[in-house]
Amino acid sequence: MKAFFIGVSIVAVAFFISVFSSDLTLLYKITGGVTIALLVMCASTLGAFPDVDGFRGTVLPETKEDRESKFFITNRLLLIGLPNALTAILVYYLI
Repeated sequence: MKAFFIGVSIVAVAFFISVFSSDLTLLYKITGGVTIALLVMCASTLGAFPDVDGFRGTVLPETKEDRESKFFITNRLLLIGLPNALTAILVYYLI
């Protein structure tokens, strides 16, 4: 739940930046950029971009604890990105 509130605070900061600059398109640009960055971080944390030799080197010697920690980090990053993604989509279609 803490990660979700971190995401909400990022949305709030982006909202204040867009209001103070009187440009609401900044809201979906900032939150969309944060969402894309977090999705790339999630994919790289899970090892979604392996090369041929890297697959054997990263997946086979992986222990259960390593796998659980990767999923924990990925879930936290996705929870941070969820409010940002929802805000970016909502504001993009409303403006």
